[in-house]
Amino acid sequence: MDGQQTIGIAGVGKMGEALVRGLLVGRVVPATRILVSDAVPSRAKEVAAKHGVGHTESIGELAAKSDLLFLAAKPKDMAALVEGIATRIKRDSLVITLAAGVRTAFVEKVLAGRGRVVRIMPNLPCAVGEGATAFALGKTAMEHDALTMEEIFGAIGRVTMVEERMLDAVTGLSGSGPGFIGALAHAMIEGGARSGLPRDVAYKLVLQTMKGTAELLLIDGLEPMQLFRMVATPNGTTEAGWKVMEERGVPSAISDVIVAASARAAELAAEVDKGHK
Repeated sequence: MDGQQTIGIAGVGKMGEALVRGLLVGRVVPATRILVSDAVPSRAKEVAAKHGVGHTESIGELAAKSDLLFLAAKPKDMAALVEGIATRIKRDSLVITLAAGVRTAFVEKVLAGRGRVVRIMPNLPCAVGEGATAFALGKTAMEHDALTMEEIFGAIGRVTMVEERMLDAVTGLSGSGPGFIGALAHAMIEGGARSGLPRDVAYKLVLQTMKGTAELLLIDGLEPMQLFRMVATPNGTTEAGWKVMEERGVPSAISDVIVAASARAAELAAEVDKGHK
């Protein structure tokens, strides 16, 4: 993308700040071309000072100055945010909504023909250049907007374009996924400690094992259960652990977790739509 364009981020909670960090880590644009704003002005000033980017006092001012505007508010706050920028955004700006379940049609309706709309679901690892992001184009978006999304999010991880109807599932999988993986890492660390390892040693081993396994699967193109079979020798340690997982219903529970999170994303969308009628 053009390094002279200004990227605005409206809402700098955890995901908004992660996006700021990612844009800087990926060198997408210079820090001087990033602006942030928040419903709590002191939060915007804090993030701006921490990362060396600019900030505006109001969301409306941010919208007026941004060529690409990320809307990173919570779903319940999105209606008010979009209404607040509707008359201030540039007519040719690209408006990108991050909130779980907020449809492009909803944003387009409120903006009433101003801007072009894209919906994305990134995740927190964007902050360290290892994000997993999916996006969908709204009816007002153009083909070159997809290239812009691929350029930005390809610089801070892996990115793919999907049909918008798939984004609820993306939200439940890779959007919520870091939380589930963090909880799984915690459980594995506790197991290592219970088995006699110092907790700091277990912490390092678990996280490197997770990172290394993901890289091995991605680089070698292995199916996950193919890797499992490579590790699980008959009557060995992996098989012993797997029997416990199967007996406790862990594999099916993890799958159900993703389905439940995806269903909640769809419910959030319905709540936003209902609240704006």
